[in-house]
Amino acid sequence: MGKYGQHIREDKSVLTEPRCPFCRTLFERPREVSTILGYFSGGTCGCGAVFSYDPTRKNMGEAFMDALAYACNEDWDLAQSLESEKDFEEKFVVYRENDHTLSSKAVSSNPKDRIVNMIFVKLKNQQTE
Repeated sequence: MGKYGQHIREDKSVLTEPRCPFCRTLFERPREVSTILGYFSGGTCGCGAVFSYDPTRKNMGEAFMDALAYACNEDWDLAQSLESEKDFEEKFVVYRENDHTLSSKAVSSNPKDRIVNMIFVKLKNQQTE
């Protein structure tokens, strides 16, 4: 075999599976989650992460606050008092709704790295009461 014949090719479909960036578990399609103030598109993961999806990519601030408040059992005062990296972690991904996949190399801790449309938020010390 030539020098390229001995390399095992990586399965690219694994890179685009819809997995939680915290625990790598497959997550379900975003659904309408009812809250005290209305609803948001997103869901939860078994590891405690909450995700919110913004198909327009124009209102990630609202998507972030929806996910953070939902992680805090809808206690908006608590959610607004938390500090990033100290009290919670967030990860941003590029989600493709049509085929329920993520863009490869889409996980980031900085929303400015790529144009993202889904955020995962996970509380560090589960401060909800």
